Amino acid sequence: MNTAIKKSLAVVIPLTLLSLSCSKNNNPADNGSDKVTLQTEVLTNIANNVCTVSYEDMYAKALELQTAVTALNKTSTDANLATAREKWKAMRTTWEQSEAWLFGPVDSESIDPRIDTWPVEFNSLDAILNGTDNLNEAYVDGLEESLKGFHPIEYLLWGQNGNKTGAQLKDREKEFLAGLTQNLVKLSKEARDQWTGGYKDQLAKAGNGSTAFTTQQAAFVQIADAMAGIAGEVGDAKMKEPFDAQNPNLEESPFAKNSITDFTNNIQGVLAIYQGRFTTDGKGLEDIVRANNLSLDAEIKSKHAAAIAALQAIDKPFGEAIISEQSKVQNAMTKVGELATVIDEKLKPFLVQYTK
Repeated sequence: MNTAIKKSLAVVIPLTLLSLSCSKNNNPADNGSDKVTLQTEVLTNIANNVCTVSYEDMYAKALELQTAVTALNKTSTDANLATAREKWKAMRTTWEQSEAWLFGPVDSESIDPRIDTWPVEFNSLDAILNGTDNLNEAYVDGLEESLKGFHPIEYLLWGQNGNKTGAQLKDREKEFLAGLTQNLVKLSKEARDQWTGGYKDQLAKAGNGSTAFTTQQAAFVQIADAMAGIAGEVGDAKMKEPFDAQNPNLEESPFAKNSITDFTNNIQGVLAIYQGRFTTDGKGLEDIVRANNLSLDAEIKSKHAAAIAALQAIDKPFGEAIISEQSKVQNAMTKVGELATVIDEKLKPFLVQYTK
């Protein structure tokens, strides 16, 4: 999360007039029990097999990262460093995809900013490393948001210029790395437990006893807002702010040179929740849209594919590309923005019209 733009504020453009949602020939035709059944199936699958499974997966990968960090701290070889980096990237893949459904406890309990505030200022991290505090998990938990989570771990594993070796890892860095990773494990467990402990039922039972979503329509609007919100954030903050400032220090994952992968996973998450699949396929918004408006379904998928292709066309790490591949970066921002627009201005009004 960029400290300047909170995801919860990057989400909503006021509802477009319902007349924009569907053409006359594509209006939903049925308000019967089959329609309600499909909506329930979609929400249940998204709650259980997309959102909850993603947080279970992230917690499992956090534990794998912790195991790798423990091994690295014990024996600081380049091989162990490479394994820890690999586990960081694996966990980050899941997290970045899950930002397409960034609502519920991850938002309301402020888990998101404690896990993923950026940019991180390496001079502040160095000041901690040069101090005398006990860098355990309790200390880390009390730090400001930009000094814990993914990116301080990234800095310790890669170094400022991305070329750190295992032998260069100092004892105090190991201590901080262990505390940071333990805190990340705790936050990942909190996210998982909140979903498995009841929030998934709030979403699945929207309109049928849920206190979070008194109607199914409210749940579908929240999902569309989250999808549009992360696409908007990628284009308007994660990419645009470093690009406009021509400042690589503002990018999301500069030490690992992982920013374009982050952006791509954010956008892949949009399609994942639209199609209702994370590790396994199930009912998603796609099923509702395809039953009533094939042209809208095709447009969403076309915009998504164009956004992914534009991101993948950037050949260099993002911090370099904002200077040497400006036309490619600008094209990617445009395509990601078009995806955000079709979700907010067409998909969301369609869902408002279709659901109750």
